[in-house]
Amino acid sequence: MTSKKTPPVWPEADWAPVRPFPFAEARNVFGGLTSQKGLIMLSYFRRPAGDLVATAEFGPMSEGAPGLVHGGAILTALDEALGAAAWVAGFPSLTVHLETAFRKAVPLDARLLCVTRLGVMRSRLAQVEGELTGADGTVYASGRGRFMRLDEASQKRIFGRAV
Repeated sequence: MTSKKTPPVWPEADWAPVRPFPFAEARNVFGGLTSQKGLIMLSYFRRPAGDLVATAEFGPMSEGAPGLVHGGAILTALDEALGAAAWVAGFPSLTVHLETAFRKAVPLDARLLCVTRLGVMRSRLAQVEGELTGADGTVYASGRGRFMRLDEASQKRIFGRAV
């Protein structure tokens, strides 16, 4: 007898939707191609404990090897979700360093959960890490990054306005 996998039930009822990037200009810098349907769709939520999670859906435009998500799409999803965690924590920033470990191939049309954790936050740098996991707990990829805080002048120069 064959068992059918149960799709993940994300978001859970007690997760609150979040818009981590306060205006379109910031969203475009971090999201870029992720806003295109069929590539990568990220939706953000704050869980009751306060941590930020994102559902990541990889559509047909994210294909690399036949039937699998391209590593660059996986990296992009992690980069955006880790950066979003910094922004939600009140730390408007840009990525200055990102490390990724690819652990298992991601099938096309996958829906994964990116769980983020804030690490050390200093005046100019924030460390954030996270994993892309499946409903069964399989870790497909993990990432760790450093994000540089943007002062008001830098925000205005890059985005045309400040938070």
